[in-house]
Order: sequence, then structure tokens, then C-alpha cells
Amino acid sequence: MTLIDLGELRDEPDGEAPLPRPPRAVGRPLRIALVLALLVATLAGAAPAPERVSVVVPARVGSEAFLDGDRFYVVEPAEGEPGGTVEVRAYALPARTPADGRAPAPLWRARLLAPGRFWQVQTGPGVVLFSVTGDQSLGQTIALDPASGRERWRQAGYHWADVAGTLLMQDAAALRSVDPASGRAHWSVPTPPEGVRFGVRDGLVERFVLVTADGRAEVRDPRSGDLLHAADLRLDGQPSFGQPTVIDDLLLVARAGVVTAYGLDGLRPRWAARVPLVEHVIDCGELLCAAGQTGGFRALDPATGALRWTAEGWLGVLSGRDGRLLALAPGSTGERFSVLDAATGRQVADLGTWQLMPWQDGDRLLAVRPAASGGGLVVGELDVVAGRSRVVDLLRDASGDCRGGTEAVLCRLRTGEYGVWRFEG
Repeated sequence: MTLIDLGELRDEPDGEAPLPRPPRAVGRPLRIALVLALLVATLAGAAPAPERVSVVVPARVGSEAFLDGDRFYVVEPAEGEPGGTVEVRAYALPARTPADGRAPAPLWRARLLAPGRFWQVQTGPGVVLFSVTGDQSLGQTIALDPASGRERWRQAGYHWADVAGTLLMQDAAALRSVDPASGRAHWSVPTPPEGVRFGVRDGLVERFVLVTADGRAEVRDPRSGDLLHAADLRLDGQPSFGQPTVIDDLLLVARAGVVTAYGLDGLRPRWAARVPLVEHVIDCGELLCAAGQTGGFRALDPATGALRWTAEGWLGVLSGRDGRLLALAPGSTGERFSVLDAATGRQVADLGTWQLMPWQDGDRLLAVRPAASGGGLVVGELDVVAGRSRVVDLLRDASGDCRGGTEAVLCRLRTGEYGVWRFEG
């Protein structure tokens, strides 16, 4: 069994000189030593240091692991089975570190014939949904019973499960709403090759928009599939629809150096802004960010389209909150993260170089970087509002392939197994 050396929990400043050695104590050294020993014993008895919870889970070559809520899952090729057969094991997040070093027992095991790569796990209404890539354009979704691992259903396409319990499935030909328990379709609408844009607010899919290359747009209700609004959005006879995005109550179209905003209620134009070399528009908190084809972006007022400020040298913005934006720029060992003032675009904090964890299931922004000495990874939380990065853990045996959750981190170990660490908020 591999033991995890969590090491010392501290931030590791690069190139910082060590603190000067304090002067040697003089006079009555024995009495001082006894007092210090008594003090340490008293503090240790009154407030014992909490043990950090960690477990190691066996895994073979080709396995994948995922965090979701209070569980984690390991998916690996099944031994002695036909190609494409995998074993899925579900585990509860550990409440304590095993005293004997044993691996935790799985809640259940399931064997599935699923050629392709598992890349996402999400708990839906009464099911656990596994996304698998494959020969089909959008792969397939497999729904398992969360209590037993029994397969409920599988369908081609990618899934969207929102906080209201609505489960949408999208494949290359249609978007449909399905019953989570059975996979039976409630309704279905054809989708154009250009795809679907979802309007999501606070985890709820409020509306979705179908767009076509010839400029037709449809706004539909995600609960019923009913058509709410439709319009031809071609400008000056342009056949191309451009790059559409749905943000809050706007449909934003970037084409030929112009960003045009339409209200989702009625699809009437609100404003148009000339933005040279615009590629697409993203959500920037209380602003809109028009990303350029060669990097950098322009911050636009969502009500009028007026230019607020321009930022060069940034790859983009990941999140916005309370008047702050988290921007990233390329670096040699990862991305360089900084906090910008949303009102001016001015940099107010440098959070350092990190590699953001993919597929996080919580609200926290967790990232990793190589430890400065001794090997392993430093886990940090990027706090946009406070304008700082906070070290959460130092994982000595971790090698990479990390995923973060609300209260845990999962990483591949140097031995090929997976380590799971729970930490306090």
C-alpha cells in the first residue's frame, strides 16, 4: 500500500531568502526548555491538530477518476473482458484516514461495454450520468443507478442536467428532454449543424437558442420545447450567422468585426458595436468581453455595447464577481493568473502561475503547480474577490491529472494509483 506524504502545508515563495537565525538563548536554558515543553504539551492537549483525511485507491493503466459531490468514481479497463469493457467503481469520500492503510471498499462495482473515453461524471435527478466519447459526433451518455450501479439507460449525445431536475440530451440531429429514470423522451426538436446555445443562470437552463448558417434563430422553452420567438437575423444580406453566444437575456452575434446584441424576448436588436478582429463574446461578470482573434479582449457595456476598456496580452477571463475579473495570460509552466478591476481593466493582483484543475464540481477555483522542492504538487485556491491565492495542500506523492471538488481533491500518484484528500473550507 502506498503511503501519502502530505508534507508541510505552506506557501512556497520562489527565491525568497531564509529568515535570519535568531540569537542563541542565554541564561537558565534548562528552565526555558522545561517551560516550552510544558507549553507545547498544554496546547497539544487543549487543541490537538486535526488529521488531514487521505486515502489511496488502486488503479490500472488507462484508468480515469472523477469527483462528484460526496463521491468519487474510478473507471478502468476490465480484466479478462472484451475490448471496450470497463469497470466503474463508486466510493464515498473518506471521513477519516484508514488506520491500517487499506484502500476503501467501493460502494458498488459495475461492468459496462463502452468503447471510448470517459470524460465527465455528473449526478442528475436520481441517476449518475457518465459522458463517453466515441465514433458518434457527441459520443454517448450512460445513466447508472446511484445506489447499485445498475445501468438504467444509454443514449447517443451529450447531456445537460440543471438544478431544477430538467435533463436535456443533444446529439447531432436533435435536442430532447428525457425522463431521468427511464430515458424516455418528453419532447424533441431538430437541431441544425450549427448547434444549440443554452441560457443558464444560477444553474438553471432558462431558455435555449437554435441557430442556422442562413441567419434564422429560434428561442425555445427548455421545459416544454415550445417555440417562444423566431427571427431572421441576417445583416445586409450576409449569409454567415457568425459566432453566437447567449449571456443572461441577450443573444450576441460576432461577425465581420461587429458584435450585435439581440434581446431573447422577441429577438429584436438592442445595439451593435464595432470590434475589430472579434472572435467571440464571453461573460465577464457585470460586463461582456469580446475576445480578439490574436489575443486580448474589449470590455463592453451589456446595456449599450459601449466600450469600457481594452486589455491586451490576456488569453481571456475565467470569472467575474463583485467588480473583479480573473484573467489569465500564457506562461512557461502554466497560466499566469491576475485579478483585474472590472471598472477600469487595471490589474490589482497577481496570483502567480498555476494550472487550473479541469472539471471541478464546486464553486471554488482550485489549481496546482509543481512544488518548489521535494516533488509533488501545491494545491491552491484562487480567490477573485480577495485578490489572492491561498495554499490548500502540499501533496508530495501527487504527479498530476487532478480534479477538485467543494471539499476534496483527487490526483494521480507517482505509482499510478489515485490519492483523495479532504480538506477544510
